[in-house]
Amino acid sequence: MKKIIFLSLVIVLIIGSCTQKEVKSPYEGAWKVVSWKAMEGDSLIWVFPGDYTGSEISINTKNNFLWAGRYKKDTTFVDNWGGGTYTRDGNRLEHTFLYCVDKSMVGTKRRLLWELKNDTASYTWPCDENWQVNKDKYYVQKLVKAE
Repeated sequence: MKKIIFLSLVIVLIIGSCTQKEVKSPYEGAWKVVSWKAMEGDSLIWVFPGDYTGSEISINTKNNFLWAGRYKKDTTFVDNWGGGTYTRDGNRLEHTFLYCVDKSMVGTKRRLLWELKNDTASYTWPCDENWQVNKDKYYVQKLVKAE
């Protein structure tokens, strides 16, 4: 009987040590927006913080993205939320919107460039089919890990 219990424990330990923990992408997790700017060519149109106050969080899983935030400019509040699925190839992201505060975005795709330096990530968008940023009008958002 003691041999059976001992062998059972050995088998459980062997099986337990053979399972591998899934490695998460550095893109996955919760992120807090720390800055955001809208550009037209070389001209700054608006900036957060600055023209706007507020906060936003972004959460990415293996296949999905979600963000929610609330900003204030002067006395006007602006809600910002959306989510969907994404594909990532290196620093290239393609978001497919399943829901969004801007209903015209639902069902559309957006290409973004993503960069990670230490605990700070940045998104730049929109990108064309060749992954070039549209410098006529584009956005740059910086985020830090919220975990």
